[in-house]
Amino acid sequence: MNTVSYIRHARALPLVVALTFAALMPMSHQVQAAGADSPSSGLMSYRRLLPLEGGSNFRDMGGYPTVDGRTVKRGLLFRSGAMTGLTQEDQIYLGQFGFAAVMDLRSSEEIDLYPNHWAANADIDYLSVPYSILELMAQVAEESESLADTQDYSAMYLTMTDMLKPQLKTYFDALLNEQTPMVVNCSAGQDRTGVTSALLLSVLGVDEDLVIEDYLLSTDFRRPLVESGDVDLEEAAKTNAFAAVMLEYGEGQDTSRANPLVTAQGKPFLRFTLDALKDRYGSIEAFLTKELGLGSADLQRLRDLYLTQ
Repeated sequence: MNTVSYIRHARALPLVVALTFAALMPMSHQVQAAGADSPSSGLMSYRRLLPLEGGSNFRDMGGYPTVDGRTVKRGLLFRSGAMTGLTQEDQIYLGQFGFAAVMDLRSSEEIDLYPNHWAANADIDYLSVPYSILELMAQVAEESESLADTQDYSAMYLTMTDMLKPQLKTYFDALLNEQTPMVVNCSAGQDRTGVTSALLLSVLGVDEDLVIEDYLLSTDFRRPLVESGDVDLEEAAKTNAFAAVMLEYGEGQDTSRANPLVTAQGKPFLRFTLDALKDRYGSIEAFLTKELGLGSADLQRLRDLYLTQ
């Protein structure tokens, strides 16, 4: 049966695609990252975005100052969009970092459609928690019932951490086990990856406004055409639910632009996640403790490992 038949909630399609390949126009903006903890000044000559021919939104989270005067170490904590387009030259370049792990937040269907060849070729630990895009669609459809505007993803962000809890547990456990350098990714590197990265930067002590700024950089750094590659979606949709979603959503749509990562009033969607966590748990740290089982010693270990002294 064609997997398009599973798509019962048409309103959910833009929201699902927002979590995956919401197209954005690429820009060349880069941000200066302070504090190089680099073994090689040549290798670490990038400012934030890595100079990859086939990369999209692949960047270093290091260099941000914390509220207590320290700095997030460079060359250890990375985030990215789908990496299926990395060239041989890109893989050679990335090999110089000595990556230990990839944390892939994508669904099983996304991974099948756009596999990470680099991780397989480089024998890097590949971390993921299998789930179906159909499960995500059902959840998004339920959440979107209260939305008057399907381009407003705020409801989705309110429960993003609930959806990502198994992946977040895996990610933070890997960080505590020093499986770094590590890159965390989803398809676009902006929503699921944005929330995950925000939790990490927050617990490390980066000011919330700067965390939000890092989140919004995805609008500048994404390369949607690189992410989507040359897959025949029509053929793939016969057996892959994610391809079916992309095919259904893309019909008649202008994929040269995407909805911004803010509401019509200018509020970044990430703020809904952070505010919801603080309202429900009191703090980001309390969420990590109650839901992911990270104790105060674990939180301190993260700071000791990934901040300059």
